[in-house]
Amino acid sequence: KEDIETYSSAAELYGLDSVDDESECKGVSYVEFLVPRGTTEKIAEFYDCVFDATTSCFTDPSSNDDVAIVAFGSIANGRSSQNMLFRESDTELPPYDGHHVALYVGESKEDFEQAFKNILEAQVLWVNPRFSDKVTNLNTAKKWNQFRFKHITDLKTGKKIFELEHECRSVEHDSWPGK
Repeated sequence: KEDIETYSSAAELYGLDSVDDESECKGVSYVEFLVPRGTTEKIAEFYDCVFDATTSCFTDPSSNDDVAIVAFGSIANGRSSQNMLFRESDTELPPYDGHHVALYVGESKEDFEQAFKNILEAQVLWVNPRFSDKVTNLNTAKKWNQFRFKHITDLKTGKKIFELEHECRSVEHDSWPGK
């Protein structure tokens, strides 16, 4: 019961769906990552520039931590169906352990292709050697309907801010939940 109340408070605070809402089996509403101090604005800028994602930065009044919210999925009535939260922390972050997120990019194959070009321009395209989808150019991204990257960077300096593998899928991907 305490966990549900804690989630409900967070959901209400961040404008996410209630725990009482029926699931559409489209994934989690949000995931939160701890990031180094002074990085949320640059993280928001990265997602805004690369994916044209809706982003917001604010200071959490309960902790005084700066938080970036990156919205993905459908957006209706000022709410998105999925969010990534990046919360600044003084906690020593553990080394990256290989976890990843999968997200669907845009509303069309053109949106997907533009995001791929932006990833190339940011110089963060990554091939995960564990998988057969060896995407190194736009043609292979279109063939697999996905691409990967794992470094969120400061777009002005190229410096790595945070490491998280992203499996970025086109709305034409076989697993797209909107089909």
